[in-house]
Amino acid sequence: MALEKTVLDEKSISELLSKNYGITPISMEKLKLGSANCFRVCDGTKDYFLKEFQSSFSEKEIVQEAKLVEHLSYTDIPATRFYKTNRDEFVLSYQNHVICLEEFVEGEAYDYDNLPPHLLSSVGGMLGKLHRALKDYPLPVDMSDQWLESFSADNLISQYDSLIQIAEGRMDDKNTKQIIADLEYKKRLAGRCGEYKKYYEGITYCSTHGDYQGCQLIFEGDRIKAVIDFSSAACLPVTWEIMRSFVQSSKSCRSNAIIDIPAFCEYVREYMAYSPLTKTDMIAMPYVYLFQLARSKYGYPQYLKSNSEDKEELLQFAFWRTKMCREVEEKAEKISDALLSML
Repeated sequence: MALEKTVLDEKSISELLSKNYGITPISMEKLKLGSANCFRVCDGTKDYFLKEFQSSFSEKEIVQEAKLVEHLSYTDIPATRFYKTNRDEFVLSYQNHVICLEEFVEGEAYDYDNLPPHLLSSVGGMLGKLHRALKDYPLPVDMSDQWLESFSADNLISQYDSLIQIAEGRMDDKNTKQIIADLEYKKRLAGRCGEYKKYYEGITYCSTHGDYQGCQLIFEGDRIKAVIDFSSAACLPVTWEIMRSFVQSSKSCRSNAIIDIPAFCEYVREYMAYSPLTKTDMIAMPYVYLFQLARSKYGYPQYLKSNSEDKEELLQFAFWRTKMCREVEEKAEKISDALLSML
């Protein structure tokens, strides 16, 4: 679901494509996928993928994505290439939004909760291939030492207290009881973040997709035909990208907030067929994930402080992530032990 209302219509799309790409579209269709506004455009001979990014994205970020995809074209990672404008640029700007035109790839795209389970391990394998391809590719480092040092459990707990206070003033809301219970739990988890933070020491960092999961892949049968949307690419802990991508892609996680440890081990095993992991990575994996989720308030302030039309959907996502927090916290030691047994 797009996070912002589109600034494009058929007329503006036709004018932009004609002026900047020399393309005259004869048909176009708005696609229901991702957080950006996306369109399928046809000029009679070829289909194109037109993407209008949220206003928070800069041209610099998307140019970085285009260059990364260009780099991947020389590797074994299938990615959708960007078309350049008549001025030899990867992007253009329209009404404070970055616009780009990409290759359209036919195939099967799955939503957040309907990736067939038999495809899950191949998602892990492709992530391993991607990290191998990007091992020496320079990207800005996220979750750095400086970022870790800036973390304050007291500040985080104070932020949760503020949200709880707002929720307590809305006891007539059907969701308030669950909101308060979740925020109280995350407060307790925040108090353990000082311990979780130690697991970042010595873990592997690598340039990566940044939002890798099943819905960022296009399939042809059981084969991954393309990896899409590198707009969040950064150098990150591989432990975070691996576990987050599994949780986001697994039907058991998405539908029931239950982590299937044998299935996760198979996912990691497929990853390791292409990229190595250390003993430190295996031990740290669930705790790095917990540290990140303990810090995230996403969904709760959007529901409590705004009147946006998607606030109910965002709250349900927050509820689900907190359930996953509880699940991973309960099984963290078992997860680490199971991963270690694979070395």
